[in-house]
Amino acid sequence: DNKWNTKEKDGYATLFREDDHVDSTKTASSASYNLNAEIDWGKSSLDLLRNYYELEDPKTVKNPNPLMREMWVQARFPSDDYNDGDEFVVRGKIDRIDIIQPSPSDKLHLDIIDYKTGKKPHFKYSPKVNERIASEQFWKMKVYALILWKMIHQTDDKTTTLGGKTAKTDSRFGMSWMLQQRLKQALTASSTAATATKTNGMEKDWSRTLELNSLRLMYFTSHLDDASANNESTMNATDDDDDAGSRTIGKAHYLDFSMGSSPIEFQSILDETELEVRTIASDIKRLVDMQSPHAFEHCDWRYCSCHELRKKFKPGSVFQSPELDF
Repeated sequence: DNKWNTKEKDGYATLFREDDHVDSTKTASSASYNLNAEIDWGKSSLDLLRNYYELEDPKTVKNPNPLMREMWVQARFPSDDYNDGDEFVVRGKIDRIDIIQPSPSDKLHLDIIDYKTGKKPHFKYSPKVNERIASEQFWKMKVYALILWKMIHQTDDKTTTLGGKTAKTDSRFGMSWMLQQRLKQALTASSTAATATKTNGMEKDWSRTLELNSLRLMYFTSHLDDASANNESTMNATDDDDDAGSRTIGKAHYLDFSMGSSPIEFQSILDETELEVRTIASDIKRLVDMQSPHAFEHCDWRYCSCHELRKKFKPGSVFQSPELDF
């Protein structure tokens, strides 16, 4: 419609331009168009899509999976650093939630899945370094699990205690109606007597009916020399091979993380993650209170744009790392 043409189209017009830092007096469409960049992007996108189908054929995913897709989650966290109700809210979007089948017990076991278009980490270093890399990869996933578990408990509780204050549970921070309905359908479809009993009282005690067992990162590509993801023929492919033109990236691969083998271990992981989240929130509040554009020091990650965007600022007006090429 006209609204899309005037707003969205202008945004897409900046893609594949030779210079994305055009003068403010010029329109994005006035910059020269890089057709080869669009072709390369299209080919790489098809490569990733092919990798996904090699890893998981959607036709083989059995009902009720995927249970949820692109589901927004949010939870409140207590804090002594915020005056607005002594709390802050963390929000995120989970790519996918599956029910692990067959269930290892009479509970519904949930698996949180995150799609990654980047490469699977290459664990070719020392055990200590490899462990640190894996932990960093799953940190966001553990935050998702923490938020979802809080939502499950808030759905069960008619009242909630936060910062020493008791109040009625805010439905915005509980499980959505859609998620509850799909879980009820999954419970009804189960044939175990114990699950059937739970189904009769399914309006409560979700925390006793559900378990967050595992986290899964689904990488759509990997390093070609990563033997854990690629077979020998893929790793040794050359330009003379029939498949060389299509196999320019490594294959897709899963990376799984267990949320513990016992309720105590599970709660320990959540407690550690919550402490980290609250510490980060406290650090952010401290930086904001400083009211200085030089207080926030950007990262140097290649896939992050925060340092790239700083090129648009007047030199010296914000923090800029002298080690990066500006």
